[in-house]
Amino acid sequence: MNIKLHLALLGALLLTGCQALQTDSDKNKLGSTVNVMSNYRSHATSALDRSESSHPYMWDRIADEMQLTIPNDPDVIAYRDWYIQHPKYLRTVTERAAPFLHLITEEIDKRQMPMELVLLPIVESAYNPNARSHGNAVGLWQFLSASGRRYGLKQDYWYDGRRDVVASTQAALDYLAQLNAYFEGDWMNAVAAYNAGEGRIQDAIDANRARGKATDFFSLQLPRQTMEYVPRMLALADVIKNAKKYGIDLPKTPNRASVRLIDTHGQVDLRTAAEQANMSFPALKRLNPGLSRNTTSPKGPDHLLVPIGVADELELALADMAPQKRLRDDSERVAIASNDVTDGNDDTADTNNDSKSSATIGIHHKVKRGDTLGTVARSYGVSEKQLAQWNRLDKNKIKPGQVLLVNAPVSKVSGKTAKQSVAKAAKLKRYEVRRGDSLSSIAEKFQITVNELMRWNSLGHNHLKPGQTLTVRLDNSGA
Repeated sequence: MNIKLHLALLGALLLTGCQALQTDSDKNKLGSTVNVMSNYRSHATSALDRSESSHPYMWDRIADEMQLTIPNDPDVIAYRDWYIQHPKYLRTVTERAAPFLHLITEEIDKRQMPMELVLLPIVESAYNPNARSHGNAVGLWQFLSASGRRYGLKQDYWYDGRRDVVASTQAALDYLAQLNAYFEGDWMNAVAAYNAGEGRIQDAIDANRARGKATDFFSLQLPRQTMEYVPRMLALADVIKNAKKYGIDLPKTPNRASVRLIDTHGQVDLRTAAEQANMSFPALKRLNPGLSRNTTSPKGPDHLLVPIGVADELELALADMAPQKRLRDDSERVAIASNDVTDGNDDTADTNNDSKSSATIGIHHKVKRGDTLGTVARSYGVSEKQLAQWNRLDKNKIKPGQVLLVNAPVSKVSGKTAKQSVAKAAKLKRYEVRRGDSLSSIAEKFQITVNELMRWNSLGHNHLKPGQTLTVRLDNSGA
């Protein structure tokens, strides 16, 4: 393997995949195959009894159920050699995938699809549900916002279905089933189209056909990223199927369900559910990365993925729980104060201290001319230090137009003002700038304009710094 290819492999393996956004032309081409999803589901028959009795561990089962032929291709060989030389990578990915591996394998099995597809989340996201690509593709299966909605993944203030492992797996397999039907059963071209879009793959097929050339994946002229995408999946399949031959000791994840989806019977705070299940809040959050506000959405979906050992008891407990006990008094305040800062992507510890201190309300205060940190703090009955911490202020300087988060005691806010403040706070989001972000990329992410973003944050130029906090109005109502 030459040096350039070796370096390319190392770089590519550190990046997440990115699902291509379909064009209108692509959607029209798929129109005739839309019913293929129901066909796959109508023939669904679980192989659970057979698989658990013959294979005690997940990778053994997956290897035994693989269907695709591994070609003697230079890229496949190069990636295979990389995986063999870096066994720690597979151990890390398996540990991350462990709660979801059986669930996804079962879904593929039920649809009678190639078991190699369980490896795509390794190629796409290294089995990280919170992964986000440079192109803003999100989740295990790396859906863009528009393509996610196209395949039924709801995205709103409370919930992002692209991060929901169960929902995104259903959507990804629906899309792959469509692609397979579109390419007349050719799984290699279907997988390539998952990465590049079916329009691009079809154009390459048409070009080869016009020249009298073969139209299989390895004969097509495609972007380098796509030409590496399929070999990475096939290389993984080769290593897992022939682990003993290559001297790889695969992690022994038990071949049995470890999590189950339960009905929450309405909106519930994740911390309340975790207490009922006698488990930690971060552990429950890791299983439900689609919940962006540490609570299920008031508009649904009303479900949680939980450890199978507590599923029945928790579902019954939530069914009997009174509405007033489901949400904590400060649920929305905690969501605004902590989870918005991280964009809902990481498993931060519970910021609620469960003390019996007086109730507070999350208020967004727009700085006026003449305001200082001290005057704002005193007007809401909080300290300057608290105000600086809540807003991540390195210095005590604020400027007109800046929006500050204040966790104000209810006693300091009138009833009417409190209601208005909570309503206003629910429409605002705080976003922490990351390396590589620009005003245009952030504006596109939240479907707002650059001018709005600049006006809401009193930005006079386009220069952003990693760690800088911006305020975004989710209802696009302006300042």
